[in-house]
Amino acid sequence: MITRARYLRQMLRNETRDRERLRAAQFAALERLVRHAGTHVPFYRDLYRSHGIDVAKFNAQRDVLTLPFTSKHQLRHAGSRAQWLRGNRTGVKISTSGSTGEPFVFMIDHDYDQWRKAQYLRPYLRAGRRFGHKVLRLMAFPRSHRSLLSRVGLLREWQFNCATPAFELHSQWCKLAPDVLQGYPSALRSLAQFCLERGRPLDPAPRLVFSDSELLMPDTRALLEKAFGTVVVDIFGTYETDNIAWQCARNDGYHVATDCVLLEIIRDGRPAEAGEQGEMVVTVLSNWTTPFIRYNLHDLGQFATQPCPCGSPFPVLTGLVGRADDLIELDDGSSRTPMDVLGRLDRYTDLVHHYQLRQLSTRQFELLIVPARPLGDADAANLVAAVQASLPSVTVDLKLVDSIAPQKSGKRLAFVRV
Repeated sequence: MITRARYLRQMLRNETRDRERLRAAQFAALERLVRHAGTHVPFYRDLYRSHGIDVAKFNAQRDVLTLPFTSKHQLRHAGSRAQWLRGNRTGVKISTSGSTGEPFVFMIDHDYDQWRKAQYLRPYLRAGRRFGHKVLRLMAFPRSHRSLLSRVGLLREWQFNCATPAFELHSQWCKLAPDVLQGYPSALRSLAQFCLERGRPLDPAPRLVFSDSELLMPDTRALLEKAFGTVVVDIFGTYETDNIAWQCARNDGYHVATDCVLLEIIRDGRPAEAGEQGEMVVTVLSNWTTPFIRYNLHDLGQFATQPCPCGSPFPVLTGLVGRADDLIELDDGSSRTPMDVLGRLDRYTDLVHHYQLRQLSTRQFELLIVPARPLGDADAANLVAAVQASLPSVTVDLKLVDSIAPQKSGKRLAFVRV
């Protein structure tokens, strides 16, 4: 606990440092990590040798682009060869959600485990959460017991499965009287719809609402803010990297934690310009047990052309549109983001509880709808037309369903390719 508090204090202090000092510290951390991995971790030692990289001479500012990308598939296949534990020390096992279809278990050491937990807490505290606040959190795999800190009144958190019926969550909220609501956007959306449709707002109203782990669509943000009466702060991260970036109260973009990660935006193998979309490639700077170096998330984003007006020294990430392989495939072999299609569907919040657009082929789509009320023929035609307005040459088969099954992680996806 003491180590975690020390790391958290260090991270918060970093937010007052100037950009050049943070950048220099980031490159120094990257050099130490690459030299360690290329010397002690068999997977990286072999990988770097095969690319002719001499880690002893590695200069982060000059040589970062020479490092090959890595992927979940590679590290999963490498197993223990991608890990390093000093002597006979035990590690902490981390399991990813498996939402990519590739369940992945990796090890971290106890010191990085404390750093990781501080990294997790940081954006919530920066956005106004207090150590004494009570949090109701919706997640895929909730703990059945509360932590020791929670039992003594610090970092109090009550976890519920994201599939818990909205009426039950509403009842629990009123019973526990939390200060903070946190969870997947799709789970929060169900609760928000219940509150609005039944005319039963959360009592007491949440002081803070945080969304994480899924892409937060504009219509969902608007719905949550209407139902809960406060700004929604979104946080971006993965199980492998923990929190990478987060929004401040201005909601202008996501502040990238450059003291924890090196985030690159790569387009066609080169660094993207500010304002140019590309794939996000992340290096976790403090995990020496299972290093993630130039780890391709296959998520798309871009760096903002201007810093955030809040004065943060961290670069700003914008334009998050989900995974690169969650794109619509077109007849000519190209692909495109589904965001504009989904944006058209976003207009029909009065008709739809949940939807999922499924691409069966380049010309055949299926639109699953969990209706908010009985749909007439005109309603159904409007929903189909919303898709075809962006994809005029496709056929859309609309199906009304009682529910849309989440992924193993508990997340619901707005678009999937089948």
